[in-house]
Amino acid sequence: MTKHQRNHEDRGIFAEEHHAFRETVRRFYEKEVEPNVAKWEAAGIYDRDLFRKAGAAGILCPGIPEEYGGGGGDVLHHFICYEEHGYSERASGFEGIDTDSTSYLILSSGTEEQKRHWLPKYAKGDVVVEGAFSEPHSGSDVGSMRTHAMRDGNHFILSGSKIWITNTTHLDLCIVLTRTNADDEPKSFSMFILDMSLPGVSKGKPIRTLHQGPGNLGEIFFDNVRVPEEALLGGRVGQGLKQGGHSLNLSRLALAARIVASCERAFELTLDFVRDRKAFGQRIFDFQNTQFKLVDMKTQIEVARAYVDKCMLKALHNRLQPAEASMAKLWTSEIEAGIMDICVQLHGAMGLSHEHPISGMFTGARSHRIMMGTSEMQRQTILRAL
Repeated sequence: MTKHQRNHEDRGIFAEEHHAFRETVRRFYEKEVEPNVAKWEAAGIYDRDLFRKAGAAGILCPGIPEEYGGGGGDVLHHFICYEEHGYSERASGFEGIDTDSTSYLILSSGTEEQKRHWLPKYAKGDVVVEGAFSEPHSGSDVGSMRTHAMRDGNHFILSGSKIWITNTTHLDLCIVLTRTNADDEPKSFSMFILDMSLPGVSKGKPIRTLHQGPGNLGEIFFDNVRVPEEALLGGRVGQGLKQGGHSLNLSRLALAARIVASCERAFELTLDFVRDRKAFGQRIFDFQNTQFKLVDMKTQIEVARAYVDKCMLKALHNRLQPAEASMAKLWTSEIEAGIMDICVQLHGAMGLSHEHPISGMFTGARSHRIMMGTSEMQRQTILRAL
């Protein structure tokens, strides 16, 4: 089966408009991303203009209301973008245009002025925006956060640093989570829509990682940055953790949707490979060990697909709970690691070659157990709901 032959109608959660939109996203990846990935990986960065091309194609902010410059669709359009990324095996290491989750932060928590000013720029690809939450010494442990912003008249003075920021080289804005309390006060956290051109903001060198795709991970430093109060997300201090909750749920579920799609594509590639390749006088497919491995992978994928689709419907109706999003992310990222390992093994030496996409899909899968909060963090979120 090719990736163009899937029957998404049988999933029962999409309307005709979603299927048409899926075709648009798929064509964009085929035309603008897949032919360029090898070049971008060699350079360690992709072309900034890709965002404006994506905006022109209508695949940025597809679930944001039209009054704010978005596509006027729903959250399923957002998830479709992530699924088609997962199906695009050559783009497995490319984080690129998967940045819309921060737009939901502004949509759900921003002031009317913030929404009308920034969201149309998102949708056109005029700004590249990422969330800046993790810190070098504590990762995602909010309680140990050192970055802080203190009010000074109609400004805040921001100091600290953030790390593991995708698209650092191209970044125009970042949504920064920071402490906004004095040392002798109870901890308070707020978010700021930070213009990266402000004096005192600087970027570190790109960070080389196990999966060195063209996403350009990096670190950002804030040295007594004077941030205007209108950049405070929602205009209220102390709302940062509450504001981040809804967006984080969507981000984790979107990643889970991408992971399931990637597993489906890896399974298809592997099934084609073992049916064609022979060893010891028979097809690799005809060994019972291979057949059992394929059956196990197929079962895991189908079960994951059913649960992720259930969560997507809940998100569509604003009923998705944090534990459900965490379960989706935890389960899919954990089974993906095993599935990609088996797929590489069944490809033999070819699975180690960068000439075959399964190699990049394998290393990309390892990062998914850490992205959007480690598996251990997901377990803590789920535990709190018991």
